[in-house]
Amino acid sequence: MSAILPLAENRLYQLLELLPLGVAIIEKDGNYSYINQTGQKLLGSGKIINLPSEQIAIAYQIYRAGTKELYPSIQLPSVQALAGKAADADDLEIHRQGKAIALQMKVIPIFDDRGEVTYAIATLQDITKSKQTEQNITDIKLAEEVLKQSEEYLRTVVNNFPLILWAMDKNGVFTLSEGKGLEGLGLKPGEAVGHSVFDMYGDLPEVVAAFRNSLTTGVPYYVTATTNGCTLEGMANPFYDHQGNIQGMIGVSMDITARKDAEEALKKSEAQFRKLAENVPGMIFRYILHPNGSNECTYLSPRCQDIYEIEPEIVIQDSQRMWSLIHPDDSLTIQALIAESLHKPQSVNFEHRIVTPSGRIKWVQVIAQAELQANGDSIWDGVVIDITERKHTEELLADYNRTLEQQVRERTIALEQEIWERKRAEDIAKTAEIALRQANLELERLVTLDGLTQVANRRRFDEYLSQEWRRTARELQYLALILCDVDYFKSYNDHYGHQAGDACLKNIAAAMRNTLKRPADLVARYGGEEFAIILPYTAVQGAVAVAQAIQKAIKLLRLLHLQSQVSNFITLSFGVSSVIPTHNLKPETLIKTADEALYQAKKQGRDRIVCI
Repeated sequence: MSAILPLAENRLYQLLELLPLGVAIIEKDGNYSYINQTGQKLLGSGKIINLPSEQIAIAYQIYRAGTKELYPSIQLPSVQALAGKAADADDLEIHRQGKAIALQMKVIPIFDDRGEVTYAIATLQDITKSKQTEQNITDIKLAEEVLKQSEEYLRTVVNNFPLILWAMDKNGVFTLSEGKGLEGLGLKPGEAVGHSVFDMYGDLPEVVAAFRNSLTTGVPYYVTATTNGCTLEGMANPFYDHQGNIQGMIGVSMDITARKDAEEALKKSEAQFRKLAENVPGMIFRYILHPNGSNECTYLSPRCQDIYEIEPEIVIQDSQRMWSLIHPDDSLTIQALIAESLHKPQSVNFEHRIVTPSGRIKWVQVIAQAELQANGDSIWDGVVIDITERKHTEELLADYNRTLEQQVRERTIALEQEIWERKRAEDIAKTAEIALRQANLELERLVTLDGLTQVANRRRFDEYLSQEWRRTARELQYLALILCDVDYFKSYNDHYGHQAGDACLKNIAAAMRNTLKRPADLVARYGGEEFAIILPYTAVQGAVAVAQAIQKAIKLLRLLHLQSQVSNFITLSFGVSSVIPTHNLKPETLIKTADEALYQAKKQGRDRIVCI
């Protein structure tokens, strides 16, 4: 797994650099620590990284779109997100090279296990719609390819890593349960859907309490629990309706049984190391030399007392106590050797003399490896061995001593390497785990939304219709579908322009989304100027009522359309159909019926509702 995770992390950043919209990471202090290529091109500068927030505000004066009014800083999405609230705005405008750029910005906060914001992820998009049609087509194809790769990548992660993607409604009933990690619980994908978390995990009071707290207060869920011999680490955030009410939770759980076992093994190894350090014939140490010339000993094994006649704690508090014991004739040579490590990390094996507090002159052998850190520190890990007796009998025991030195060197280096590799593997695993969680959340959002209208896209429509078809078929309940089309939209685009057409579609989509009241209802962009609304548990009368409510909401928008043949304002034609699904019918039957009703509505003069 340690070999796969770095590849996954690199792949994630490659995908982010390919996205046709800006993506940035904003630290808690307001600094931008990362922004992808698209974001840098959009802002016209690559110097935004690590700029203080007040300098960013000076460099990029942000206005309310279409005005000379500076955008209040407290209302900026980035400020709101760092305060703990997901935010977006599409009325931002920046001025660059005498040109006004309309900007859409969405920012979500990322919380730690205590529910505190650690940083935020932002997306930036130029919505001035000024590119030529050919370039638009190229961008769309690139976005589709990136989304395809992202979908394949996400599917690979879910199917090959011990993850569980899940969601539940506000009552704690699972609505999604997928991922390879289900195998550890003895479950199949989708098997938990329809079941209450409080029933399934009633024997785990800490899990039940955490879910109730999150669904009640909106606090992010973060719990590690063990069941059936499987240890899972779960993380989730509540999601809300347009009125700010909690509607459920979506999250990810990871099977960390292997990691827990590895941690236990590491603890055991550390205990063995401490035991070894207490009994090895020498003093194990860690010594740090800082670029400014200061130094410190951060670890000395108990053998320090035997060799130097001084307690390890005293040297840790003041490293000069050990330096003062070095024989004057050897001091300069050792200082030069250590100073060289600041520029050239190396392994060393040298001998020198010390004068102990009791006045004894001893010979010690130092075996260590120097490693240069990014901050300029030179860290020495090694062992000091008292070789006084060996020096006294060196002529008689020369061969034996060389063998002993080699054994000690190999054993010490192997021990250092093992400790370093364990620490490195754990750090990589934690970093990759965080990156994967972020990627999963972002990719899930990208692949289900229409980029223009921010309602569900055609792919999400197909998935949801199939899902609700199966559910209502099991429960013998009605499933309704509304297909609606903007009347004479081509004439609107030709007369007012594509930018106005896009704004019109966004207003219509927002009105539809705000009209729907139930969490289970879904509005999707079906194609071009056509929208679809899926209404589970709704007979034809209820569906017609929803269509009438949407029709009323659209008329209240009073979007001028002087090219329409039925009104001076934007109108819609609706086709409505409802059916109780059976195993003999397919979802395409409902689509075909609603489409026929829409056709009849257009044929009868448009701006009307027809149901079949």
